[in-house]
Amino acid sequence: MRNSPSLKEEVDDGIYNMYNLKLEQEENVIKPNQWGTVGARIFKAFSVTHEKLPPGCYGVTIDRNDDKCIFIGRYIKNDKIMRFKGELADKFLNEIDEFWGKEEAFKKHGFLHRRGYMLYGAQGVGKSSIVWQVMKDVVDRGGVVLICDNPKFFIEGLKNFRQVEPKRPIVCVFEDIDAIIKKYGDTEILSILDGDNQIDRVINIATTNYPELLDRRIVNRPRRFDRIYKIVAPNDKIRIAFLKEKLPKTERLDEWTKKTKGLSFAALAETLISVLCLDNKLDDTVKTLRDIESGNPTSSDNEFGGKVGFASGEDDI
Repeated sequence: MRNSPSLKEEVDDGIYNMYNLKLEQEENVIKPNQWGTVGARIFKAFSVTHEKLPPGCYGVTIDRNDDKCIFIGRYIKNDKIMRFKGELADKFLNEIDEFWGKEEAFKKHGFLHRRGYMLYGAQGVGKSSIVWQVMKDVVDRGGVVLICDNPKFFIEGLKNFRQVEPKRPIVCVFEDIDAIIKKYGDTEILSILDGDNQIDRVINIATTNYPELLDRRIVNRPRRFDRIYKIVAPNDKIRIAFLKEKLPKTERLDEWTKKTKGLSFAALAETLISVLCLDNKLDDTVKTLRDIESGNPTSSDNEFGGKVGFASGEDDI
């Protein structure tokens, strides 16, 4: 009787070889093969060391065993980004592109080569997409992105990073900065924005849906945030370009453009998904999305009923 087939017999030889190669690579990375110094007469076994962090996006935390900073790579995925020439987002991205080339001018006049930007506006209007483009651009330049979750860890990470790599371009991202400050306070945030630790070659970029919640010390002080931009729902020109790119020729562009007026980028994307992928009607979809964007669900909806939900009758399920 024939024995059960081996892994090699079950899959193509090429895939089998790739599988083995991947296992070998993982084992080589995990297996310690050299010593690193983590303190006075304190050593730790490491698998691989790097002179530079690979270009990419990282969160910062602390190793609770030795209180050393850890940079954890993050994978950033987003829908395809479209840049609309002459619009605010395009001008903003061009301004940042020019900034990176002005290092000598900053140095000549005795200023740190750093810049701060804040983007505010309703959720879904495209703030995160703009930030993602900034992040992608700096990674393409060979730089790194550092995401601020815990400001205390983050500021130590910045110090640590600059000790190892003093000239590497960095983008520091503070998404929903109002929520970060509410949770952790603003002491470390202000220190980061003021450049107290001589952090050079850096762009600080923050987003918020609620700028009115931020203290004036955050939003009314140049060199913390040098430019503050309001991001709004896409205008007719942008919607036409966006829909033209996404819609099949069988759909009426003028009808879609008219009926989606005032919707955010997030709502536009959901309209396309709902109609093109889920076969819902355009009018019904737009009405639902307008209700969602203008509404503010509360727990009282449980008692009195509401427009959003699965149960449409009076009886509980």
